[in-house]
Amino acid sequence: MPRKTKAQLEAEALAAETAKENVEEGTENMENYENNENMENMDTMADAVDGAVQTEGEAPVAVEEFNEDDFMDGDNNGDEAEEDLEAVQEAISEIKKEQADTPPAPKTRRTRKASSTTPSILTIDTGGTVETQADKDDLVWHEIKNSRVGGTPLTGIFSKMETLEGGTVIAVIDYKGQRVAIPMKEMMINIPRPEGQSDKEYAERGAKIMNKMIGADIDFIVRGIDNDAREAVASRKAAMLRLRRRYYLSNGTSGKPQVHANRTVEARIIAVSQMAIRIEVFGVETTIQNRYLSWGYLGDAREEFYVGEKIPVNVSKVDGETPETLSIRADIRSLTSDTSREKLKTLKPQSNCLGTITDVRKGVVFIRLQDGVRAIAHKCYDQMNRKPGKGDTINFIVTRIDEDGGVAIGLVSRIIKRNI
Repeated sequence: MPRKTKAQLEAEALAAETAKENVEEGTENMENYENNENMENMDTMADAVDGAVQTEGEAPVAVEEFNEDDFMDGDNNGDEAEEDLEAVQEAISEIKKEQADTPPAPKTRRTRKASSTTPSILTIDTGGTVETQADKDDLVWHEIKNSRVGGTPLTGIFSKMETLEGGTVIAVIDYKGQRVAIPMKEMMINIPRPEGQSDKEYAERGAKIMNKMIGADIDFIVRGIDNDAREAVASRKAAMLRLRRRYYLSNGTSGKPQVHANRTVEARIIAVSQMAIRIEVFGVETTIQNRYLSWGYLGDAREEFYVGEKIPVNVSKVDGETPETLSIRADIRSLTSDTSREKLKTLKPQSNCLGTITDVRKGVVFIRLQDGVRAIAHKCYDQMNRKPGKGDTINFIVTRIDEDGGVAIGLVSRIIKRNI
């Protein structure tokens, strides 16, 4: 094995010293990043240390590689090598002196930032997410703010009525758990006001109507919000007028409005009484009497319909050319066929039928037979002399058939079961 020259030994010593410094620098960097959560940065620092360790025993990349032949050719190669070595040693000494005079920079460690969000949730599915109640509330409030800015109609449930300290009556709407207040004057309750009626009496009449609407679906547009308290005030009137413009006064793809005469639409029931129901059809309210609800006698609409129900209706007429003057007429019975007349033809005088009393007015008993045929009785021959009442189950005897009126006429022979 050829003997190494002095220059080669010095170069190897310099390379080893440089590699040692790289190792120390990599170790220091590893300490600075020991709390770093990013594993990719940790791998990068480890690779840097491995590269520094691998340079031991060979010249670093930044130093030109020494070739043994360059120092063996010619008589003066040894002298030139010694001069180069002295220059290198002098340069190294100056660098070390500068490093000794410069105070070391303080070591810093990266600390984990405090999380401003809620603690993470351990999910069953890998990478899954859980929507908390706070997240849902934030989303609902965002929708309310969008309605305030863009005028987008929202739909909530009329949950209760409240009277404020100043006497103002408000409707409280539940929109996905968020409370929204609507003053009575913004509920678009249009009732005639007799001359001389006081404001208090008029407000009481409006409050009675609103009370029957509790449980109904209400469209509204948010008009004001309190972002800190998360309270909102809205207008049903604004939403209804907007819906009227869209569905009654704007032509669709067919060249006519979406709601027009002889169109079947879905309606919301907003109030129910004994003799009628109140519905809302895309921003327009109307009343349907019992006789237009069914082909048979319907004594009490509350037995068949309820507030908040959605039902199909037939719009028979649309009047008005502006959102403020629009009105409609609608019914339900035209959506079904009248089979009672065919069944009426099967009845003969002296036929005994089971029926239910739907109403009693001015001595006239209105009856709905078991097969749906309408009947009228003017007399009752109950053995216990009991007077017929609404909801009673009775035995009806046919005396004649009124084909023009589509009813059977007869008498009540006895009351089978009282409706108490």
